Amino acid sequence: MSFSISLLSVVLVAVVYATAFQQQPSRYHHAHKYRRHPSTTLFYAAKDECIAANKKYLSRKLGLTKDQISRLQTDGLPNILTLEDGVLEERVDWLKKRLKLKNKSQIRKIVQHQPHVLAKLSSNLAQKIDYLQTRLRLNDDSLRKMFLEAPHLIPCSTENMEETLNWLQTRLRLDDRQLTKLICRAPYTLGCSVSENLEPTLDWIQRRLHTLDEFTISRVVQKMPRILHLNIEANLEPKFDWIQHQFNLDDDALGKMVQRSPTFLGLSIDTWEVKLDWIERRLDLTDQDLSKFILKAPSILNCSIESNLDLTLDFYIDALGNEREAVRLVTKNPSLLAYSLEKRLKPRLQETQDAGILIDAGCLRRIGQYTDDYWKMALSFVRDHQELGIIALP
Repeated sequence: MSFSISLLSVVLVAVVYATAFQQQPSRYHHAHKYRRHPSTTLFYAAKDECIAANKKYLSRKLGLTKDQISRLQTDGLPNILTLEDGVLEERVDWLKKRLKLKNKSQIRKIVQHQPHVLAKLSSNLAQKIDYLQTRLRLNDDSLRKMFLEAPHLIPCSTENMEETLNWLQTRLRLDDRQLTKLICRAPYTLGCSVSENLEPTLDWIQRRLHTLDEFTISRVVQKMPRILHLNIEANLEPKFDWIQHQFNLDDDALGKMVQRSPTFLGLSIDTWEVKLDWIERRLDLTDQDLSKFILKAPSILNCSIESNLDLTLDFYIDALGNEREAVRLVTKNPSLLAYSLEKRLKPRLQETQDAGILIDAGCLRRIGQYTDDYWKMALSFVRDHQELGIIALP
């Protein structure tokens, strides 16, 4: 009995001491809780050194600002700033050589857009680049341009890109050359999901432009691949409805307008309205005349007022010396406003003047509308027959 009491006393004392120890931890306990282990301190010091070295490399060698460097770290993705000293530079050099990047700005673009790819570089990237270059038969310049225009392709899987290429080629009935041309025009198409983006959008376009056959729809997409990236509800549908209402078009006329120049669909309705107001006011057109004008040359909607339309109209006014006659010429031939001043109109006018050819409305129309081959032939004909008194373009 006495033994049991003694044992019970020992247990009670032990419990009391244990409780007291838990409630009042020793100074050693506090020190152990807050003091960093020597190995941990070394780890953080080494990490800080790597970050400092990588920031220095990005700033001095690639020309990134402090603000640009601070934005390189994305939550949940690998961080290039914590790479071991020298690793980042080695990976950038590899990417520079593989894509034959020419200057710091090109390197910066990829580093800024896809830093996590360099943080976790793998052999898959090399295989992906090789696959695209082989599949699309790209030269080095085209390959570099593709990745600079759409750097987000770098993390895309080869399998997904292969699926997209096969779908595009089959659905749009493209040969290899047409497929390459489409992707080079809009490389970010490779980053779109077939089932969630490309296929539903193409299906909708075919239903909405039901008067166009599959071949014509394919041509529309080839002219403007970005049409497959536009949201149906927020973009395509309201634009098609606005065009039909604004120009009083039936489905057949809408299809023909889109077929002729689909690229204008990439602009906003607000932008269209500003340009239409300028054309209507500057050429003194009625609403009906404006509709006919745009339907003849919808590509005019792609032109800038300040750098294209206004300057080009002034060109015809100066060449003819008569504003009313120039406006009449452009109103009858809307496409004349869409031609390049520097690459076509000015050089051809100079050639015409040098050849002693009469400058009138008919001559200016030919200056704009003749193809390069026909222009050379017409100019040569006049030069060869000047002794006969011919001073007008055929």
